Amino acid sequence: MRNFGLRHSCALGVLAVAGLSATPALAQAEVETAGASEDNRIVVTGSFIRGTPEDAALPVDVFTADDLAEQGVDSPLEFIKELPSVGASLGDTNQFSTDAQGFQGVGSLNLRGLGPQRTLVLLNGKRTILTPGAGFVDTQLMPLFALERIELLKDGAGSTYGSDAIAGVANFITRSTFTGFEFQGDYNFINGSDDNYSLSALMGFEFADSANLVVGAGWQHRSELGTFERDFVNVGYETNPSAYSALATPGLFAATYFDTTTGALDTRLARDVGCTELGGNVDLGRCYFTYVPFDNIVEDEDRYQVFGQLTIDLSDNVRFQADGLYARSDLLSLNYSPAFPPTQGPRGSGFVSAFTTSPANPGVSVFLDQVGLPQSSAALPLVAVTNVLYRPFGFLGNPLDPERGAGRGLARNEAYRISGGFDIQLGSNLTLDIDGTFWESDRVAYAPGIVGSRLQAALNGFGGPNCTGTTPGANGCLWFNPFVNAGPGNGTYNIANPFYAQGFENSEELINWLQIPNGTNEEESQFVFDLVLSGDTGIELGGGPLAFAVGAQYRDTRYTSDPLLATSDLNRNPCFIEGDRSCVGTTTEGVGPFIFLGGSRPVKLSQSVYALFAEVNAPISDRLELAAAVRYEDYGSPVGSTINPKGSIRFEATDWLTLRGSVGTTFRGPLASNVSPNFVTALEGFTAAGGNYKSKDIFGNPTNLEPETAFTYNIGAIISAPIGSGDFTFSVDYWSIDLKDRITITPGNAIASFVGNGQTSGQAPVDCSSPLVNLITFSGNTCIQGTTLGIDISRVRTDFVNGPDVKIAGLDFALNASFPVSDSAELRFGANAVWNLDYSFDDFLVQGVNVQPAYDAVGFGNYFRDPNTVPEWRANGFVALSFGRFNARYSIQHIDGVTDDRCVNVNPCFSTAGGVGTNFGAESGSYTQHDFGITYDLEVAGADVQLQAAVENFTDAEPAEAQLPLGYNPFIGNAIGRNYRLGIRTRF
Repeated sequence: MRNFGLRHSCALGVLAVAGLSATPALAQAEVETAGASEDNRIVVTGSFIRGTPEDAALPVDVFTADDLAEQGVDSPLEFIKELPSVGASLGDTNQFSTDAQGFQGVGSLNLRGLGPQRTLVLLNGKRTILTPGAGFVDTQLMPLFALERIELLKDGAGSTYGSDAIAGVANFITRSTFTGFEFQGDYNFINGSDDNYSLSALMGFEFADSANLVVGAGWQHRSELGTFERDFVNVGYETNPSAYSALATPGLFAATYFDTTTGALDTRLARDVGCTELGGNVDLGRCYFTYVPFDNIVEDEDRYQVFGQLTIDLSDNVRFQADGLYARSDLLSLNYSPAFPPTQGPRGSGFVSAFTTSPANPGVSVFLDQVGLPQSSAALPLVAVTNVLYRPFGFLGNPLDPERGAGRGLARNEAYRISGGFDIQLGSNLTLDIDGTFWESDRVAYAPGIVGSRLQAALNGFGGPNCTGTTPGANGCLWFNPFVNAGPGNGTYNIANPFYAQGFENSEELINWLQIPNGTNEEESQFVFDLVLSGDTGIELGGGPLAFAVGAQYRDTRYTSDPLLATSDLNRNPCFIEGDRSCVGTTTEGVGPFIFLGGSRPVKLSQSVYALFAEVNAPISDRLELAAAVRYEDYGSPVGSTINPKGSIRFEATDWLTLRGSVGTTFRGPLASNVSPNFVTALEGFTAAGGNYKSKDIFGNPTNLEPETAFTYNIGAIISAPIGSGDFTFSVDYWSIDLKDRITITPGNAIASFVGNGQTSGQAPVDCSSPLVNLITFSGNTCIQGTTLGIDISRVRTDFVNGPDVKIAGLDFALNASFPVSDSAELRFGANAVWNLDYSFDDFLVQGVNVQPAYDAVGFGNYFRDPNTVPEWRANGFVALSFGRFNARYSIQHIDGVTDDRCVNVNPCFSTAGGVGTNFGAESGSYTQHDFGITYDLEVAGADVQLQAAVENFTDAEPAEAQLPLGYNPFIGNAIGRNYRLGIRTRF
């Protein structure tokens, strides 16, 4: 059995983070004891040792429910994105990012930018619902209406909680002793949208003098916000060519005639009409199509949560507590491109001439007249029509969506969680906690995919679900018209098509047969058993008793994934042609029958983990406190086991100065899906292919994937002192994480660029003798030296590996102050900031080749490399004035701009196909958002009522520019713009 994580065990006694940290700008309250037992024993996030908040040696930031309400936060994602310590987080639609594909509607928490899989998210101190197969919690499922507070530990906690806590821990804690009734309603006015709104209710009851029951439900609705509603998205082809594709309708076709007088073939290229008339751009004789206007900035979404919690004192020494959560999110009309472009056809890989159209197709004769080509005749018969550069629908839009013409997909998340256990007092100083947690999460998601062999059949007149016989267009067989004359116009831009030929449309019946849901039904469940014994040892030290905690944990995880339809099941349809299996055992096995999207294979995985842990807290004196912890976790074969220690110290140097520090190791084990022998397919705009989106196959690693480990340390100081009749607290912390054997996938974009000789245009030859050419599939499944171009890349293979080491470091700053202005008024202000000093990656070697030399990610967009965007500075601040029943708050959030890493020593950074240069997004620019909110408290008919109003982003700041399809960086600002919020909260 292998052992990992012992490299730095000798550092166990070195300085560790201790003492309560200064709360950040959003948080004004210290740790409260609501939900604790009457003797004021609580467990603070990061430790299993019970004690009062003043004794807890932990760097925990606390955000109460009132803090979030005052800020106007109405979703967990909104709270998360305002934290300076958080990196790129999923949640807003960004389907063009490989990391975000397939996760619409999911909110992640990504502390330090290390990836959401490295932040452990808890609900009431216990593990909670993960997004199936992804390894991170969907925070949007959290019952925000039932929360008492959120505790955020920005320090590695693997020695306490086990895997996933490399960057830190977020603990969402509910109101377990709430009594009464609370109603909350919000309405958010957003320009260009049908607005967002939410409702929630919470009830709490006490009965039998020993029990409390809390139940509640919430609903949040987000309305669709189309990309065409924001001018900064649609900046034009010559400014942002990354939003355009040469594969379009109108397409480029080749008409081949047989010259009966000479006996030779006569092929004539012709671009279909209507490019500029329908909103496109002509460059080098091709029509460049932008799919972005068919997509959304925000998808139409409904989220539901139902939560209940029961607390019963069974005796003076035994308490039972259980909670249950049901949550669902529905995104039933996800917008996509009207149809994806082909990266392959029924004859093999490649997008050029992937399909042909029968000369007998009814749309051909109209096309020939419109482009000025001769009709077929006895002297010059038309023998072939080739779709040279083409995608179905294009600017005409998808007829199944008459309003906008988008392709429609779906995502639905549904989950439940039950957790409960006993808190048993074995004596005055000893407690035994026995808990069990079970959760199950289901996700159904699909995008619309066109089956290549079906499309080819329909182009030849043999389309449709009821086609029989051998006569094109007869016996239930339908024609697919690929030309501009097939549709009335561009619905998104409300442009009429002057070349529309009525009667030549493609029927809904045919389209429903051609374009089918391509996706998966994923399910993951986990059972967790926790046993913790904690208390005092009986040994008295200068500052109090020596306290300890020991325990064990068992986790059993099950994961399944099944293709929604047989067509996308690669076990049944592994080849280019639906139903064909001749490719099995060859290099093209697994390409699947869709023209763009990949398929999937049924997956059934399980993983069991056993853990033992211990920690001790030693208050040496009233001013000096030491702590230590160690955890052993065993994953079994093939992963192995890991041991991780941690040490901490807290020293009150003076009454106003506290010094703190920590050192230890933490870890993360591979997910079951990481060690699966199967693969999944994502899409990426490969630089070597001119930014065009191609398939990226991600293979699991069942043979040699090990846990990743991290050596972490923190050194900080807190200054806290009264100033006059007010309070002032300032803290600064230096933190460092040295991540080893990082679990990641090989960099597909870097591999493609290496084989593509570093090109960015897609029009230069690739190196067919490259040692990594075996990882690339090209058009025609061959690579010809000097002939095959970057644009011919069809798919890239990547694998889960233990990648290069990463070193990150930075400084956290927090400032909070409050001053009474009068007997009934108080002025409060604060700020919170993170200065990222280092985010260094070592060389990335693939098959012994350095495809990605070492780099520091700070200050760069990192759009096609880890860890995505890392601004040097992120900060927020506020000023709040409370007097009587009235509270006013001004908030500011700032995120530094970044440099596009693709633009270093390159000018211009990007260019159109015709060579027009652009530096759009080379320097993104920073983002600063200003918000203003007020609340007013009053009593109405015996109820406490709070009226809320806010203007968010009142300067209407735009997000930072980026050479990405949407035209902006979704992690530096937001695209919502100025919006207004009204709310009411009523308590009985």
